[in-house]
Amino acid sequence: MSPKYRGKRSNVTFPPAVYDAIAKLAETETRTVSQMVVVLCGEALKERGVEIKPDE
Repeated sequence: MSPKYRGKRSNVTFPPAVYDAIAKLAETETRTVSQMVVVLCGEALKERGVEIKPDE
């Protein structure tokens, strides 16, 4: 992430099994859990046909 990154913050509580699965994926992709959640959310939105325009 660049120093200018201004992402929104949110607190989310995951069931332990879901968190563990995300953490394992994050480890295999050398990401933080937070970064993995962002990637997974982006993929899910794309799958549902929601277009996400990157910040410029």
